[in-house]
Amino acid sequence: MILGIHSNVAGDEHGFTAGHAWLTITEKGKTTFYGLWPDAHPNTVDNGDDSDIRVGMEAGDKAAASRYYKLSDAQADHFNALMTANVAWRYTNNCSSWASEIVWAVVREDVDADDYLGIETPRELGRNILLLEQKDPTSIHAPKALRKNPASSLGSSSS
Repeated sequence: MILGIHSNVAGDEHGFTAGHAWLTITEKGKTTFYGLWPDAHPNTVDNGDDSDIRVGMEAGDKAAASRYYKLSDAQADHFNALMTANVAWRYTNNCSSWASEIVWAVVREDVDADDYLGIETPRELGRNILLLEQKDPTSIHAPKALRKNPASSLGSSSS
């Protein structure tokens, strides 16, 4: 199973509110897209109190920045459990902050999305994906490998 984190914008040349970030899971050649979307967005149907994690909405989107991780069975299980959570979109819990936090929770890599005033944005997430890719490139065919046993870090909040 391969986890991807993506942004369709990268860098300050894009507006503060520009863009979108999302996650993908690729398994046996099939890719599933996960994004956090507010009920009020024109592309979504208001689902009330149900989770704002939407599946498949980004299937036609083109990423400006992407990073990929090979997941162990324990990490894959953890990701799947996180996708069943009831998550609400807020300005302080938006598509970029959510994607960044999921990657941290599953693989323990900080893909920073913090922009001005602590608001997380797709442009900052994209910029930091590109910086990580310059140092340690990944692709869907060559994802980042595990550095340690992930099962030891899943149940712990210490770093």
